[in-house]
Order: sequence, then C-alpha cells, then structure tokens
Amino acid sequence: MKNRVLSLLKKLKKEVPGNTFTGTGIVIYESLDELPLFFMSADSEVNDNEDVYSIILESSLATNPNHDGFNMITSDFKITHRNVYFAPPISTDVVFDSSKGYGTRYVAALMGSTIQGVLLTAVVSNSYGIVIFEHGKAIWESNW
Repeated sequence: MKNRVLSLLKKLKKEVPGNTFTGTGIVIYESLDELPLFFMSADSEVNDNEDVYSIILESSLATNPNHDGFNMITSDFKITHRNVYFAPPISTDVVFDSSKGYGTRYVAALMGSTIQGVLLTAVVSNSYGIVIFEHGKAIWESNW
C-alpha cells in the first residue's frame, strides 16, 4: 500500500505546477464508521469511475473549490471522498518536532495514523515534500 501511495504522490508533485499546487492529504482506511470527519462540500462524496490520481490532481489545484482537506481512499485504493476535514484526537504517543513549522494537515495526518481503521495517512506539500505515516510514525519522507 505504501508504494502505491508513494507513486501516486510522486507523480502528483512532479506533474502539478508549484504555483497552483496547494498540497494534499490522503487517508487510507478500512471503514469510515469511527473516523472524525466533516465533509466540507456538497461535492465531497466521489461517486464516479474516475481514477484516484485524476481526482486528487483536480483537488490539489488552488483554482478548485475542493482543494482543501483530505482525500479518503479505501483499502482497495478507491477514492470515496475529497475535501474532507479530518480531525483526529490528539495522541500523546506520537513524536512531533515543533521546530519544523509543520501545518495542520501534517499534524492531522500524523495523529490520524494512530486511529483504529486507518491504515496509512500521507501528505504532500511544496515546503516539506511527501510524508507517509503509519501508527503515529513517519515511515517515508522526502524533501525536494
């Protein structure tokens, strides 16, 4: 799963112009039942057959009204929601370096990776690159 997420985010970062790219967050999940989510748009639910990459690409552009929040992807790699406010509870089990200046999306992905039913979380940003989290730890990081 980590390799699929990494390939997707590397392709996204490579192909999207930096001045229009807002970054993105991804949650790979088993079930939405217990996840702390708020759908920020009437268009948050994805009900079409577009591939994951196309939807995340579109949702990462500053010109798209659905550019903020997280993208929810099932364990069989189907996107179900975009433009989602993901508000995980604070976990004291994670290590966070506050001197790095990471933002809310980064911290939500870190904390969210500790929730039961979440397999992986990931973020990509112009400032810190790609980070993939599992069980409250960064398992892959790249800077540009």
